[in-house]
Amino acid sequence: MEVINYKIKLDIDFAGKKYTGTENVKIKEADKKVTFDLDKIDVHEIKINGSSVKYVVTEDSVSFSTNGGDISVDVKFSSDNSRGLKGFYVAGNDKEYILSTQFEESDARRAFPCIDNPSYKATFDITMVIDSDLQAISNMPVKSETIENDKKVVEFDQTPRMATYLVYLGVGHFDEMEDEYRGKKIFLTAMKGHLTDSKYPIETAKKSLNYLETYTGIDYMIPKLNLISVPEFAAGAMENWGAITFREILLNMDKSTTSRSYKRTAEVITHELVHMWFGDLVTMKWWNDLWLNESFATFFAFKTVDSTNPDWKFFGDFLLDQTDGAYTMDALKNSHPINADVSDPRSISQLSYEIRYGKGSNVLRMIEAYVGNDVFMKAMRNYLKEFSYSNASGSDLWNAIEKESGKGISAIMEQWISQKGYPYLTTERDGDSLKVAQKQFYFLEGDKNSTWKIPLFINRFSRDEKQLMEGSEIKIDGDILSLNYNHDGFYRVLYDNAMFETISKNLPQVTANEKWGLANDLYAFLLSGKISMTEYVRRLEKLYGINENIVIDEISKQLFNLYTITNNPYFRDLANFYIKDKMEYIEANKGDDFNFKITLSGLYTRLAYINSDFCSSLLKKYSGYEDVDPDFRLAYLVAQAKINNDFQYFADIIQNTINDEDKTKAITASGVLEGDENHSAIMEFVKSGRAKKQDMDSFFVAMSASDGSRQYVLENLKNIVDVMYSFELSPLRINRCVQSMIGNAGIKDPDKMRKDAESIRKDEIFGGINKGLEFLEIYENLIKNTK
Repeated sequence: MEVINYKIKLDIDFAGKKYTGTENVKIKEADKKVTFDLDKIDVHEIKINGSSVKYVVTEDSVSFSTNGGDISVDVKFSSDNSRGLKGFYVAGNDKEYILSTQFEESDARRAFPCIDNPSYKATFDITMVIDSDLQAISNMPVKSETIENDKKVVEFDQTPRMATYLVYLGVGHFDEMEDEYRGKKIFLTAMKGHLTDSKYPIETAKKSLNYLETYTGIDYMIPKLNLISVPEFAAGAMENWGAITFREILLNMDKSTTSRSYKRTAEVITHELVHMWFGDLVTMKWWNDLWLNESFATFFAFKTVDSTNPDWKFFGDFLLDQTDGAYTMDALKNSHPINADVSDPRSISQLSYEIRYGKGSNVLRMIEAYVGNDVFMKAMRNYLKEFSYSNASGSDLWNAIEKESGKGISAIMEQWISQKGYPYLTTERDGDSLKVAQKQFYFLEGDKNSTWKIPLFINRFSRDEKQLMEGSEIKIDGDILSLNYNHDGFYRVLYDNAMFETISKNLPQVTANEKWGLANDLYAFLLSGKISMTEYVRRLEKLYGINENIVIDEISKQLFNLYTITNNPYFRDLANFYIKDKMEYIEANKGDDFNFKITLSGLYTRLAYINSDFCSSLLKKYSGYEDVDPDFRLAYLVAQAKINNDFQYFADIIQNTINDEDKTKAITASGVLEGDENHSAIMEFVKSGRAKKQDMDSFFVAMSASDGSRQYVLENLKNIVDVMYSFELSPLRINRCVQSMIGNAGIKDPDKMRKDAESIRKDEIFGGINKGLEFLEIYENLIKNTK
């Protein structure tokens, strides 16, 4: 059975937040029984080839019998616009809002009856009937606008063949900025009154489109592009074909936007544009290959931005943002393979973002480095050309790379995507050879020990060399400096003492990315008990003199985390010393460097968390947060929380400032507040709905990260989860929040947290609970081993 076309007409009552709809669905070679997915939609009539038929409605579907063959199905239906942040929903508050959509993974069925399955691609003819003063946006340009019965009828051009989850519907009062790219219009779109003057998002999109068209050999395929900022949005952004949606914080750039946010905005815009090719043009067959969409978009976004902004050295950010998170989550016993079993799209909320996006993109980066950039590019072009406007699976991609490279990529990739976890290597000198062994890396002792075919990237002092490790051990001859050149491989290395000494004496011959890996590995080996605290500090001290910005960020974060987890004054003193030393270095030597300014802002914030004298100096220096450079406002707000300890100050910012970035900084800093009065005020603020739904979980994540707030989270775990459910937060966000609360706040009383975690256990958040409990055990071991 094949769905050919949906012709959908929605008559929208904007004020009443509801609509009625009709659709005609053309199906080729229909099954004897056809089932449409639906959720909270009332079906009023179904006709097949013009004749009414009986149908059966359940909670999540409507089905009817057919005589097979080619059929035309007409459906009349109605629904309310969702108050949650999925389906066709109300984005905003009671005073100002738009109607917008978020359909991935399986919420197109909340807007119209459909076969909500990525393999059932079809074309879409969308018409929206709206109030005459409103505007409508969809994937394609407007075909016609007419007035009927005092309402505006907006008809859009037919889409290419696409999956249901990529359809976009937007209605409201909008402001727009318009530009052009190679004859196609680009619109920066926002709810009326929310558009800023910055052209940065459009300029970023134009540069990225140019790179992606050149790389893929395929022109952007939709006649226009909308970049739409949505006032309430559960995800960061969504790749609706030709009508990409974003959180306002990513597009509405102004004088409060930080340097870090310019990078983040460039990466997210580019990530969604990559999807126009990898995900929209070529779509996975089923949700088990969702990682293929997201990993490609993640890897290619960093690759694209690294090319369009070479001064940023953007793969350093890739290591900090993607590699570190993937390493952390995939070292859990409660991890899962990249290619996870997905029987129901709703179960995707259990899967780790860090695996789908981070690990997958790291594996792709490793494979590209192994086969070579040109070979990889040719394989991607062949893959996209073969499966355009269709569906593909992971094996189709491996076959394309294998065919172009002549290497056994399919066998390598099968292990990396079907096994959870990743390896770490140990080294031992054996005469003139180096004996290298692999084992699976866990923070806690795991239940199995997988092995991988590992592309090794060997640093031989003056040159790098690639070699495939296929067994549990390998001997490598010759002079070897290190085993993960440029940190291209997704594996850790626990060097023996002699080899680590050699590396530390030859750091100028080690790339910045690999230096980051040396530091990152040490922290992981400490957390897992593979090295002692004494050995960790001894080795880390040999890296203190490195002045690469990504290494400074990594080491300062480690020392800060060790103190906030263990509450051990020794780590506070180490963090104090290191952070102050690097602040002085950057301010004296790197004041005008964009990357180092971002690093410096992180140092300011970490020092504010642990040093009250520094907080006092910040408050004396500025009369208010608006006087502070945006890069350093979070540090200032943390200082406000530590010194003045009054939630009302933060409530005023969250409610009254226009800029979402300042709101999120205030939410983060409010986690530092202490005392029952402040904590109760935060809870009442959230329950009252005065914060955006998209930000509610951030309050509790911030509180879990601060020693002075953890007890409240511990004592109110069930209440917090109930509040998040009452506002229909997505299971994905609740999972991530629960994981943070259990792992971080649980260290105040691990036994109580373990008991209370069972009181909130539900099928859709068991992943977050189990991971949180595992982190709690990891932190307990760390506290015990660092006393």
